[in-house]
Amino acid sequence: MLVSLWTPTDSGSVAANIRKILNEKTIKRLNSYGDPASVAERLEANKSPRAAFEVFEKNYNDFKKQFPDAPGCWEVELHGDTVMTTPKMLFYQFDHYAFTGGAHPNSFTSYHAFDAKTGEEVEMKRFVADSVALLHLVETKFRELEKLTPEVDLEDAGYFLANHKFFIPANYVFTPEGVLFFYNPYEIAAYARGPIEFTIPYQELKGIIREDAVF
Repeated sequence: MLVSLWTPTDSGSVAANIRKILNEKTIKRLNSYGDPASVAERLEANKSPRAAFEVFEKNYNDFKKQFPDAPGCWEVELHGDTVMTTPKMLFYQFDHYAFTGGAHPNSFTSYHAFDAKTGEEVEMKRFVADSVALLHLVETKFRELEKLTPEVDLEDAGYFLANHKFFIPANYVFTPEGVLFFYNPYEIAAYARGPIEFTIPYQELKGIIREDAVF
C-alpha cells in the first residue's frame, strides 16, 4: 500500500481544515477496499489511515489463508496533489488505484475545491453560472473528442447514459488552461475505453462559469 498526499504544513486553521478533510477522504477510500464487517469491528479504522490499512492487511491475509493458491497480491495506491491555487481557491486531485483480485485493477480520480480563506470544501456547482449552457458545451466537446456527429445517439453507440440523456462528469476542476472534465472508467464508457478527459479553455466558458469566484 502506498499513500502519497500533499497536505498544507502551516499551523493555521485553514491548513488544519484542509488536512482534516483530506485525512477523512483517505480513511474513507482505504476502508472502501476493506471488508465492511472488519471495518465495523475496528473502530479506529474510521479514525486513522494506519488502522484502516491494518484492516485491509488483515483482509488480505485472511483471503490468502482461505485461497493459498490465488495468484497475485492486493495493492492500493493513493496519490494527491494540488492542481491550481488562487487567492480564493485551492483545487486538488486525488488519484486512487487498487487491485484486490479479479480481471483487472481499478482506478479512480476525484477533484476537490477548498476555500482559501476557510479551508472548507466547496461544491463545484458553486462556480457554474449557466448549467444548461455548460451541459451543451461539454456534450459538444465530448462528441468532438470521440469523433461523433450530433446525430449519433450516444446510448445506442454504447455509452452509459440514462434514457439517452447526456451528463457532466462527477469530477471536473479548474486548471491554469481551463476547466478539465474527467469521466472515470465505467462512468460513461466501458473499462476498456479508459478515462475520458478534455479541457475547455476559459474563453469558451465566458458567461457559463463564475470566474470571479475562482480568481
